[in-house]
Amino acid sequence: MNSPFLNQSAIANNIYKHRRAIMIISIIAAIAGAVFYWVGLRKYEATAEFIIRNPLYGDRNNLYSSNDRTYDYFGNEEDIDKILLLSTSDIVQGQVIRNMNLSEAYKIDTTTRRGALDLEKKFNSNLRMIRTEFKGILLNYTDTDPERAAAVANETVRILEKEYGGFYKDMRQNVYQSIIDKIHEEDSTINALTDTLTRWRDLYGIYDIISPSRYNLMLGTMKTTSRPNYGAGVEKIQNIESLKDQLVSDRARQTTLANQYATGNKTDQLPLLKIVTVAKNPVRPKGPGGILMVIICGFLGFFFSSVYMLIYDSRFWIYDNK
Repeated sequence: MNSPFLNQSAIANNIYKHRRAIMIISIIAAIAGAVFYWVGLRKYEATAEFIIRNPLYGDRNNLYSSNDRTYDYFGNEEDIDKILLLSTSDIVQGQVIRNMNLSEAYKIDTTTRRGALDLEKKFNSNLRMIRTEFKGILLNYTDTDPERAAAVANETVRILEKEYGGFYKDMRQNVYQSIIDKIHEEDSTINALTDTLTRWRDLYGIYDIISPSRYNLMLGTMKTTSRPNYGAGVEKIQNIESLKDQLVSDRARQTTLANQYATGNKTDQLPLLKIVTVAKNPVRPKGPGGILMVIICGFLGFFFSSVYMLIYDSRFWIYDNK
């Protein structure tokens, strides 16, 4: 004997036989879906889109190079990976949480380690980064408050720009500070050499420029004096002047480098993120609307109640045919 599950007419007859119960369950499921939609919290998703500039466009070698170098002004996949890594880091998320006062907004006590972890998890679950096919990034933030969702999304982009651009600016600033320290060290040495030259010139009565580093440039004719150790004085002054001239030349180069590395170190200079779309307050909540929710719940109620009735009748059909 054939099972009622093996032909469509038996299935249709079974559903028709229990149509009243199936209809009641479907209506109850639809009503439950409507109640859940209107009573439940609605979540809004704000979206900001931005692209990444190539960090090399602000490099000193490219800014001050006389050669024409061609490179893509847009960031590559590795730069996108760095942004995605930063978006999940404490250095970014922690600043956004503090700046937007999310602990108060979500009513989470962050004075305990458990509360701080809960807030970090909540923020992480609400934040979503999507890499687009055109080397752009979509930043989505979901919240029950549409204004807060847009504000957090825009603040996250701002902090990402600050930290990502700040990474390269910090490196240039460190190099700049190292060069400045070297210049100060050279200044101290030059001042010491100048004092030594001044004493020796007065001691030996030698006031001519006799530095070999100036290609034997001499102002006037060397005049001998009757002072003792005149020859030794010439040699000493010549050596000290050579050292001083080389240090002055080095300091000039260091000063040029320092000025170059100081370029673009201000906060508003050479930004690395270009915002294409600013996050705006979302109008509609995330997910299916109220009518669609009712339809989905009603369909699910119809489907599962029908399956249940088929299984229920099948059990009795097997029992009766033993």
